[in-house]
Amino acid sequence: MPELKDAPASALPDLLVDPPWERDPKGREPVVLTGLKAPKEPTVVAWAPGQREEWLNAPYGKYGWERLPDDTDWERVADDFATERVRSEPERRLHALAIGLFAQAPLELGAKLLADERYWDVLSGYPMSRGLMAAVARHEMAAYPMALYEAKNKRAFYALDPFLDADVAQVMIKHWGVYPNGDQATSWFEKHGPAAVRLTVPDALRKPGPKRTKAEEALRLVAERHGHDAVVEAARHYGEEAVAAIAALKTDPLDRYPDPLPPVPSGFAPERLPRILLRGREFALPAAATRHIITMVSISTPSEPYAGLTQVVEACDPDSLAEFAWALYQVDDSNKWASPGVQWALINLANDEVADLLAPSVARWSKAYVWDRGGTSALQVFSRLGTDSALRHLHRLSQKAQDAKRIRPWAEGALNRIAKDRGLTPEQLADRLVPDLGLDADGSMTLDYGHRRFVVGFDEELKPYVTDEDGKRRKTLPKPGVKDDQTLAPAAYKRFGDLKKEVRTTATEQIKRLEQAMVSGRGWTAGEFRSLFVEHALLWHIVRRLVWSAEADGVVTTFRIAEDRTFADVGDDKFTLSESARVVLPHPLRLGGEEVGAWRQVFADYEILQPFPQLERAVHALTEEERELGNLTRFDGLTVHFGRILGMTGRGWELGEKETGGFRRQISFMTPDERHLMVQIEPGIRVIAPEEYAEQEITRVWLFTGRFSGTRLPFGDLDPVVASEILAEFVRLAEGAAPAK
Repeated sequence: MPELKDAPASALPDLLVDPPWERDPKGREPVVLTGLKAPKEPTVVAWAPGQREEWLNAPYGKYGWERLPDDTDWERVADDFATERVRSEPERRLHALAIGLFAQAPLELGAKLLADERYWDVLSGYPMSRGLMAAVARHEMAAYPMALYEAKNKRAFYALDPFLDADVAQVMIKHWGVYPNGDQATSWFEKHGPAAVRLTVPDALRKPGPKRTKAEEALRLVAERHGHDAVVEAARHYGEEAVAAIAALKTDPLDRYPDPLPPVPSGFAPERLPRILLRGREFALPAAATRHIITMVSISTPSEPYAGLTQVVEACDPDSLAEFAWALYQVDDSNKWASPGVQWALINLANDEVADLLAPSVARWSKAYVWDRGGTSALQVFSRLGTDSALRHLHRLSQKAQDAKRIRPWAEGALNRIAKDRGLTPEQLADRLVPDLGLDADGSMTLDYGHRRFVVGFDEELKPYVTDEDGKRRKTLPKPGVKDDQTLAPAAYKRFGDLKKEVRTTATEQIKRLEQAMVSGRGWTAGEFRSLFVEHALLWHIVRRLVWSAEADGVVTTFRIAEDRTFADVGDDKFTLSESARVVLPHPLRLGGEEVGAWRQVFADYEILQPFPQLERAVHALTEEERELGNLTRFDGLTVHFGRILGMTGRGWELGEKETGGFRRQISFMTPDERHLMVQIEPGIRVIAPEEYAEQEITRVWLFTGRFSGTRLPFGDLDPVVASEILAEFVRLAEGAAPAK
């Protein structure tokens, strides 16, 4: 690779040539202007689009109050408040009556109550905040005094949001960044913008201290949203000296950096890291510019990156930034999974190659490591990247990460959010993430050695095989020889090794998912079935060895996928799949004994080996007594080796929480319709030494309406297929087991 030229200064953003921390004079005293006072002007009420309508309905809803009847005697209710007879009412009833006066009664009656200071303590603060919001939406200035009282005395700020004046500004400055109202203060400054700045300037130019700091931070926020010039112009009310002072404040987001800057770790030296390229990949950044980027990363966190990094991303080549981020991660030394700045770099700069490198590490992290190192935030690398490859990693982490306590559920939650954003169910998203592994449309791959080529195909067990140019099948791909191309042949040989691993992993995952779909009865449209399965370069090798059924216009037909990707029914006649059909993978219980027998014969004639038991699957049924009970007694008292119980976790079962002494005494299963099956075992599997109590006795098998519901359910409420699968699990578990003594 030719040596890269340093980019000239003219090709770089000014930020990378002359960053603020290098030109900012040190030791400059802040400008202080005394005697400035915010104008005492009439209070302004400003609503965001749709906000007023939303506030009018704020008290009502699933967890709120019900509207009072339309025929309520409002005059009587108002009189009860005026004479204080209402104080004998229970508190929630009193609140409901007040909200009715605010939101439903004639305006003058609600306004009268809002002006009655005797009730300000009773009718402000939680849980009345939403009621006061409705009062503000309907009465505006009549509700202002109570809203201001609530903010000053009850630390409840919601109702002040529409109001703008000097008093409200003081409340917002005081509570800027202070829990629990910091977010409300931020929202108020964002909403009122430069108008709020004019009321804040006196505090931003007062003697240095906590209040000035808060006011300056508020002005910086407005500058980010509305621009530095708008903030400076808002100071003009106080004269040119104030304008100059505000202009000198660091309201530009690029001026927001710690002083002094933190030391940069020695491992982050530019000469030890990959070079960052400008877009176009013709020039590389000089060491000084790279050092400035390292500084920006070092002062960043995932939630609050330095503002100048946006310019860096826009100016630089994405792949070189990704390589740079990975190199930072490798030399990073932090008590977290990565230091905050490096976390930002990985989350925002990673590409598929970086995700490929990171995923195996995340999968191996222990529960303790994830907890101590904040490892769940690493999942943002995959979810933010959002490519199919990255989401495949996220899906595998949700299924197989070592940390089942956090990484798995957090990865699953991220996938669920992404699926929802795309208008899909989690299962539909997973369907669309199956890689084709670079296979040709016919499900094969050609490997080029230069003067000779080999074709990779797959047998009935999805194991890859190789044929040469004469069509002769070979046991394996030959190693590159001296006559082969010295670049193409080694790459092709490595690709074959990688392909075997990828196919094994992908096939195992997809076979498991298809088996689960058979049990749950999940279906696909005809179009989805064709695009996701029949036309998929890898999956079609699996799905053509299964029996499918299609329902259209009330008619159900079973069929298989032939070798030429057409469809055939059980009589081996051509089957045309209707576009309106719903396609499912039928469980043998759905097929019936006669049809199962017919399909068995077809598959035997064609020597088709199924990827998992479908036609040969054992089916089981509950007894009449078991159907009526919520306890599956036939397996009570069985003594089972703990290894068999642990093996169930690979088939969707979950071990219970650790109890006193470090024992797990339950294993449970959630059915496709969210019923909760719980198995009690004694003495329980000891976490630190499971072999200490190798034999476990099943004492109870219970069915509940849902997780933690506590409500028992008769087993007859289960779908017959689900019941059959559960019984099959227990039959498998009981193989070789003996009754307890």
